[in-house]
Amino acid sequence: MVDRVRLNEPPEAQSFRHRIGEVELIALSDGGLNYPAAMIFGNVPPEGVSQYNLPRKQLYIPYTILLIRTAGRLLLNDVGAGDLGNPGDNTFPGLDHTTSRTNLALPSLQAAGISPTEIDMVLITHAHPDHIGGMFDANGNLAFPNARYYVAQEEWDYWMSADPSAVEAEALREHLEWLVRDARRAFNGIEDQVSLVEEGEELLPGIRVEATYGHTPGHVLLTISAGDQKAYNISDVVVDPLFLEHPEWAAAIDMDAGQADSARRRFFAQAAEENALVFAHHLGPFPNFGRIVQKGDSWQWQPIETAA
Repeated sequence: MVDRVRLNEPPEAQSFRHRIGEVELIALSDGGLNYPAAMIFGNVPPEGVSQYNLPRKQLYIPYTILLIRTAGRLLLNDVGAGDLGNPGDNTFPGLDHTTSRTNLALPSLQAAGISPTEIDMVLITHAHPDHIGGMFDANGNLAFPNARYYVAQEEWDYWMSADPSAVEAEALREHLEWLVRDARRAFNGIEDQVSLVEEGEELLPGIRVEATYGHTPGHVLLTISAGDQKAYNISDVVVDPLFLEHPEWAAAIDMDAGQADSARRRFFAQAAEENALVFAHHLGPFPNFGRIVQKGDSWQWQPIETAA
């Protein structure tokens, strides 16, 4: 049963704490944005659209980022979307953006009782605008000035060398130009504070970077181990619960569809077998924690229950 987020009002700043062993996981709402439905469900066949009564024009995608407190360190996973959805017409014109609102990462951090200056590590899972748009504050300074930043070597190399002019289709070229511009601005801003990481590298004891390339050329997830417990931040390995139930379908926003498909199926099977806790940037409802369970030849997203 697909559980998709639906809002009647714009999201608000909020935080949620969860522990595995000695590791504290803090979910921070960054709001969310209404997307053209074709960007997410453009590859779903007509019978699937009818079966799930999928929206034809737009759907709301939640943004939630993860903060990890362990070993006396604060490791933030991505920096949020910034003003990507304020107003949403600047990003996706022609949609109803009544419920679009972003740039809630810092207010949500404040709601958790934490100052941006306390963040000493930031992992960038990939360089799409909803993950790096909050790199700078309103004055153009780094929002997390005391942090060391970590980016996969493959992700850094791609965005710093991509050539949108080589794309023949005008719409695709313009979209890539936008992505490259934002990625380079963010990466240039952290070039004196960045470490480029490789597959399998351990950032902190029990905190390891794993390659899940496909959504972007250097997309990574984070494995979080605490004793015999394990959790994952899968970022954008999957962006809607539908694609767990139907892994043969895929969102139209993966940059390498074949590679993303392999990464998804491999991770779904692993997470289901381990019964691991999973955090996903876009899989609501907030706080975006859940488990992936095997259902026949496919899987299902089961959000954790939280107190009202």
